[in-house]
Amino acid sequence: MRTRAALLRAGQSLFAQRSVDAVSIDDIVLEADVAKGSFYNHFDDKEALARTIAVDVRAAAEAVVTAVNTGVGDPAVRAARALCVFVRDARHHPERNRALQRLFSGATLLDAPMNRGVRADVETGLASGRFAGITPETGVLMIMGVVQIAVSRVLDVQPPASDAALCRDLAFGLLRGLGVDADDARSVAAAAVEGVFDLRSGEPL
Repeated sequence: MRTRAALLRAGQSLFAQRSVDAVSIDDIVLEADVAKGSFYNHFDDKEALARTIAVDVRAAAEAVVTAVNTGVGDPAVRAARALCVFVRDARHHPERNRALQRLFSGATLLDAPMNRGVRADVETGLASGRFAGITPETGVLMIMGVVQIAVSRVLDVQPPASDAALCRDLAFGLLRGLGVDADDARSVAAAAVEGVFDLRSGEPL
């Protein structure tokens, strides 16, 4: 298990920097400081390692979102808080988020298992009238798109002090796109940021 964990850490580090095609198994075992033969005791090839890392990283992020949204029924609040959590996670764990962006395919598929939660929120929002003027697929794509571009912004240039403002503005725009009233969207966005960030410093709680 220690060897497997070392390979996963090494793969995450390398895939955060380069594409799967640009990383060799020799690179991975060197980074992990394990024998090359040990690699094949755990993974069939580097693509299998990449898939495992992608699933693990996404699951870790989803677990945090689930924890933050426990007991929250309003799909608008859930969407805004999830956006803030993904930005916070990107700030705290840039390497794994860079790896996730390189590795994860299927992010736009409505029926993908990883989108089950966001799809349920969109469908609940539409059924209750909280969201309007969109299809379930459009809603999922909007939420996933805004989250991904927010994470990219944080990983590229966004300074930490601006994370809260970025989340507030993007959450407001997202909720408006989902059909939420402007005043309500502004209030929900501000409350979501306040619930996830320490507004005195702009840093994650």
